[in-house]
Amino acid sequence: MILLVPADPLRLRHPDEHFVPEVEAARAAGLQVAVIDHDTLTRGGDVRQAVAAVTGSGLAVYRGWMLSSGRYAAFAEALAWRGVTLRTSPEQYRRWPSWR
Repeated sequence: MILLVPADPLRLRHPDEHFVPEVEAARAAGLQVAVIDHDTLTRGGDVRQAVAAVTGSGLAVYRGWMLSSGRYAAFAEALAWRGVTLRTSPEQYRRWPSWR
């Protein structure tokens, strides 16, 4: 399992300070952690560049700022190119919350 979190905008190799406690807990539990460039992801930049720091493969959980459903789908596709599958599919993300 990989935990994906936004990078600190000024230090792209480090997690955003808001997510540091979760990163520390995930690492303590033996999970892999990777940062994504949230600014590039949300501002219409190259999505593959936004996930360039993601290494490894397998199932991943995104714990970060909300994305539009279209950007989330592009995010999922870029991760798939790297062998990573988001635990929440683009379709599930689009339908959230399911009670609406």
